[in-house]
Amino acid sequence: MRIIKYFFEEPTLLDFPASESGEQPSEYGLKGLLRQHRHYRGYLAASDLGADTIGGSALEDHTAARVLASILTGPIWFSNRAAGQTDVTLSLLTGIENIVRALAAMASDSVMMMDVDPTEEMVRALTDDNDQKVVMRKIAQLLDAGCTLVFPEQAHMGHDWSIFSPRPVAAYIREAMGNLPKETRGFVVPYVEARGEHKFYFEQYNIDLFARHEV
Repeated sequence: MRIIKYFFEEPTLLDFPASESGEQPSEYGLKGLLRQHRHYRGYLAASDLGADTIGGSALEDHTAARVLASILTGPIWFSNRAAGQTDVTLSLLTGIENIVRALAAMASDSVMMMDVDPTEEMVRALTDDNDQKVVMRKIAQLLDAGCTLVFPEQAHMGHDWSIFSPRPVAAYIREAMGNLPKETRGFVVPYVEARGEHKFYFEQYNIDLFARHEV
């Protein structure tokens, strides 16, 4: 049996501004910032219990990558770099199969970007070994401009995917999971309910833990 799971924060606040004194916004102020910035974040992962593999890209038929590819809209730009690779190349992806292959093949410093005119400097700012706060601030700026981004996240085997979007994605992921192959179960889970290893990897410990969130 294969498990495909999407954890989401909708909305979330990536670039968390503080006052000049360093104080964080009040709850009322936080709600206003969430409405203003409209940042949405998700994490798509998968495992094959029969084959004992954990990692979205490790599914042989790329079912998890296909779910993600089906909800992405263009133009879709792709930069595929391995750690330590200095050259930045950008390719424009067209066709669902090309998008699926790109998602499955993402190297450690790759990024997929939608609804933006990317530059080499932009890719480096997002994927080089920069301060995480700086990277999140850059992501937040791109989200405010309407850009959607996908990054690889190292898994036990291969990788999963982080998705950052200026609009909610969970409902589209749930719809895309409505046509999963046999012996494949899909879950769409609020991230706040899945903190901790036993919950994030729930299929390894208690597959019915999030039965209420199964598609």
